[in-house]
Amino acid sequence: MHPVLNATVDGRAVAVPAGASALDAINAAGVLVPQLCKDPDQKPRGACRTCLVQIDGVRGFPASCTTPCADGMRITVNSPEVQRIRQGVLDLTNGMHADGHASVDVSNPFFVLDMNRCILCARCVTACDEVQHIGAISLLGRGASMKVGTFEDQLLRESICTSCGSCFAACPTEAIYSKKVRPESIKQVHSTCPYCGVGCGIRLDVAANELIVRSDDQPANASSQGMLCVKGRFGFEYVNHADRLKQPLIRRHGRLVEASWDEALDLVADKFVEHRGSFGALASAKGTNEDAYVMQKFARAVMDTNNIDHCTRLCHSPSVHAMLQSLGSGATSNSYVDYENAGCLMVVGSDSASNHPVITVRFRRAVKHGAVLIVVNPKWTELNYYADIWLRPRPGTDVALFNSLAYVLLDEGLADLDFIRTRTEGFAQWAEAVREYPPAWASGITGVPEADILAAARAFARPPFSGSCMIWGMGVSQHSNGTANAHGVINLALAAGMAGKPGNGISPLRGQNNVQGCGDAGCIPDNLPGYQALSAENRARFRDAWGQMTDRPAGLTVTAMVEAAGRGELKAMYVVGENPFLDEANLSHAQHAMRNLDFLVVQDIFPQETAQAAHVVLPAASFAEKDGTFTNSERRIQRVRRAIAPVGESRADWEITCEIARRVCRRLGSDDRQFGYSSSADVFDEMARLTPIVAGVSHARLDREGGIQWPCPAAEHPGTPRLYTENFPRPNGLARLTPVRQGQAAMELPDDGYPLVLNTGRVLYHWHGGTITTRVDGLVDLVPFVEATINPLDADTYGVADGGAVQVTSRRGSIVCRARVNGEVATGEMFMPFVALQGAAANFLTNNAYDPNGMPEYKVCAVRIAPVQSG
Repeated sequence: MHPVLNATVDGRAVAVPAGASALDAINAAGVLVPQLCKDPDQKPRGACRTCLVQIDGVRGFPASCTTPCADGMRITVNSPEVQRIRQGVLDLTNGMHADGHASVDVSNPFFVLDMNRCILCARCVTACDEVQHIGAISLLGRGASMKVGTFEDQLLRESICTSCGSCFAACPTEAIYSKKVRPESIKQVHSTCPYCGVGCGIRLDVAANELIVRSDDQPANASSQGMLCVKGRFGFEYVNHADRLKQPLIRRHGRLVEASWDEALDLVADKFVEHRGSFGALASAKGTNEDAYVMQKFARAVMDTNNIDHCTRLCHSPSVHAMLQSLGSGATSNSYVDYENAGCLMVVGSDSASNHPVITVRFRRAVKHGAVLIVVNPKWTELNYYADIWLRPRPGTDVALFNSLAYVLLDEGLADLDFIRTRTEGFAQWAEAVREYPPAWASGITGVPEADILAAARAFARPPFSGSCMIWGMGVSQHSNGTANAHGVINLALAAGMAGKPGNGISPLRGQNNVQGCGDAGCIPDNLPGYQALSAENRARFRDAWGQMTDRPAGLTVTAMVEAAGRGELKAMYVVGENPFLDEANLSHAQHAMRNLDFLVVQDIFPQETAQAAHVVLPAASFAEKDGTFTNSERRIQRVRRAIAPVGESRADWEITCEIARRVCRRLGSDDRQFGYSSSADVFDEMARLTPIVAGVSHARLDREGGIQWPCPAAEHPGTPRLYTENFPRPNGLARLTPVRQGQAAMELPDDGYPLVLNTGRVLYHWHGGTITTRVDGLVDLVPFVEATINPLDADTYGVADGGAVQVTSRRGSIVCRARVNGEVATGEMFMPFVALQGAAANFLTNNAYDPNGMPEYKVCAVRIAPVQSG
């Protein structure tokens, strides 16, 4: 048991844990005292002095926030003398800017910094510097001229501020306040952020008119620890946007018109029955685990097909395949806390500050604690500010680079031979391949200096303390050789013995909020829920539970579905919460192929591009309007809770799919009771019964305990923070070192007609194709148009001016956007985010050449650039 301290506050006895402050005792006693500078999630500062008290045996009037509580302490809060002193402090505080002439910064689209209301408590500065580790603001000046401001007193918008809003959330006086006037909230609901795969905890504040008026952080959330990024804190506005789909639409005479639910669902059921032998389903990584489970069950049990996929095909399917093959599991091996405890972080092909901002905070913490940071990326990113080593390979040469790093481990005796001998297989064949890539040779292929290869290998194999974490993003996977790339990074981690222990791990950063869970739930064409094989034994078990189950072989990936639709081999598709008309590579080709479908159903919250081509559009509820679960990048299953009623006639995705399934079953003469769930908790319970990795999880348990990391095989199991501690879930318990060799860097390389390599990715202020974030005014204000980043030397060569309009053209299409000229990219290379803004979308340019697992080559295609002449 933890020691308890007994104290008295204004005559009230109170007990607090050891380590508590006098202010903690006052709050525990329910006695009111001003505490302006003490954020409950930060260390005490004692800056405002408004919490001063009297303590028996202590001279003067100490600030209770910085005074440790002691056993037997007698605290007086409300004596006449202390009240007089405190009132004087408050009067001085209120008079700090009584003339109203202090600076006001209105440059940020979400909040205003008004120094007329500031009391210099520094809570905002602490939040920015010590919580987010950004350091965009600090206390400037001295004495009466002191203020909160940015470096060189720039406007917030011109500084390194990322608009995360931690300062806004921490401010006690509304010196930092929302630009939008919002009604008061009447309830608060704890949920999980609907954006990236970090899985941050959020608290939604809801007004009486069923509008979400605020999204705040949750300090108790184990994954986010009270942190949020700009999208998590301010990106909720899309839920209440006027564009929300509110009732079903049916295409009549070439136009989408409103219809009743019965009319729309009957039409969908009739057409799905008609096309039952030529049907594909695309599930949503933005939906819940329950939505995904019902979707794949409908495909397999009712539509008799394994043609079920989701957007993992377009982000980490090569990583998942390589991990399943080499490790036996397709998920991150470690927890986020291992990033902070590692002695070395190697971050490969990831602009984590844009894609996973809250995880990047943990990277910054690790660096502050002395960890070595190695960044592997052809493009300069924000993380480079903190990097000890930057490896800048030519696009598509990752296999050569990672084989060379492994060569150094073998050549210099840095490999963990005991781990290799006892916990892996395939060493001889792998080592033979690695020996073909000495650093000098690999340097010529990759463009990375030999000295940097040596330094990175040594740092990763022998970190200054703890272990090393191998972390990668879609810069590894989104290539025609993505699976080989993933094997390369996995092999290096295994060779160094960096799996299964604290402070190390093998860690793909998952993209969307539930891309991990959607795969876990079975929305992939070659595995059942929980990555269970499509074996006769497993099929029989699911058939016993469901009453029916397809006997067909593994199905089509989404990219194969698009190609099959173009050939006329796939007749109908059911697309839930995804937008292939923006997401697929070579969009003109993908759109043409999908327009060839006889019947297309789109289920979404907005009338997005794919919905505009659909025969039926079904209005879905947003994350804030339904119950369920998301699973994040550290395998943590977390609750999503309904905060407001569904907009208009929209319904939860799983409810819509169940209604379609029941109607199809009745038309086929089969039992429809398998889709008669009473709640999302009921859906999860069925999934848990059939899926060993989540067998011990339920909504009720999550509500009691918070998030749980799978595998969790039984109700009494605590969950698994770290995989592979004893063995790997492969037939012999050993990981496999898989030999890979460098092939052609990409399916399309530059030539005289298309002399530049285009790389694509994300920007902080938008999400994926932009369907959601373009409906948040402040995010659009920060990034209103697509920019093509080009090196200054190339800009001079092609007559491109910074900020000027340019036309970027590939063999597949052409777009007009703006130029951004700087050294973030090397000569001969360009970068463009794949968000669609003002009609420009990078995927009109990208190449629909595929990795063996169906991944398009988003990261490399050949383009040319030219200025757009005005007039």
